[in-house]
Amino acid sequence: MAPETPFADGSTFCLKRSGRERRGQPAASFEGMDLTHASDLLGQILERTRLRGQLYCRTVARAPWGLRFAPTTTATLHLVIAGTCHLTQGRDSVALGPGDVVLLPRGDGHAVADSPRSPKQRVEDWLASRGEGASGYVLGGSGVESRMLCGFFAFDEPGAHPVLRLLPERVHLRGASEDARALLPTVSMLEQEYARGERGSSVIVSRLLDILLVQVLRAWADAQPPGGAGWLGALGDRTLASALGWMHAEPGRNWTVGELAQRSGTSRATLARRFASEVGVAPHEYLTRLRMQEAAQALREGQDGLAAIAVRVGYESEFAFNRAFRREMGMPPGEYRRKAREEVQGP
Repeated sequence: MAPETPFADGSTFCLKRSGRERRGQPAASFEGMDLTHASDLLGQILERTRLRGQLYCRTVARAPWGLRFAPTTTATLHLVIAGTCHLTQGRDSVALGPGDVVLLPRGDGHAVADSPRSPKQRVEDWLASRGEGASGYVLGGSGVESRMLCGFFAFDEPGAHPVLRLLPERVHLRGASEDARALLPTVSMLEQEYARGERGSSVIVSRLLDILLVQVLRAWADAQPPGGAGWLGALGDRTLASALGWMHAEPGRNWTVGELAQRSGTSRATLARRFASEVGVAPHEYLTRLRMQEAAQALREGQDGLAAIAVRVGYESEFAFNRAFRREMGMPPGEYRRKAREEVQGP
């Protein structure tokens, strides 16, 4: 299977200039799925997988200072509102400036400090030592001041998220870049709403983080070479967006490459070649993953039996569905449903 991202060595993507337009093609539009904007399908995927953002820390720090973040199953986000700092992952350190946005899709352990050499404390210990109602936490000494917002994105499926797994270990938008400047209105509203802390602010902050994530993903995808952004980049291609849209509209249908090609206005061979090149997997592999995501949602939220869910996502037998689900999700569907319910009910 072709790799989904060219960053197999764990390298970093750093965006320093505005992204390019992808092919200049209009998006496709078809029954049940409107792709007038390339982000529509992306939005549906984020909604289906329940990827949700939460802001947990607005930090005012004065040198010397440092925070250490343990590895987590969530994606971590850092926004530098003012001042400078350094983000360290392993032996790699990168300087951050005003307006910089950093997304760590895999939740890798890291540290943020005024200098790589400054002592660091666990972020959990720091937050626990502060008042619950504080809108900003003053950290460190009496030196140069920096302001940051820290948050995360979580989702309720095991394994790598279908969007986040496309990304390198670090996505860094420089504050001086055109794309980062386009994020400023969202970041400004985010900071103001979080600091305000009024009724309903948590909902507004979460939605603003959702918007910010889509903006970051757009900027990253637009800057990738052909095939470098997987299916996310393929949304900018009229033909591939159409094929993807048909599959998302009816994941339980027994799609063939020939039928998808006909509906997308191209030949079977062309669609197969371009799909594998741009998305990183063959159409049938992508369809299988999509079906398992649909099945996972049904298992979490519905009451239908496994046989009914199997038919809904395109499997004629419960046995075949069980085997496919376990291969993709790492556990049988019955166990997945049980664990999902236990998480909702709590201990």
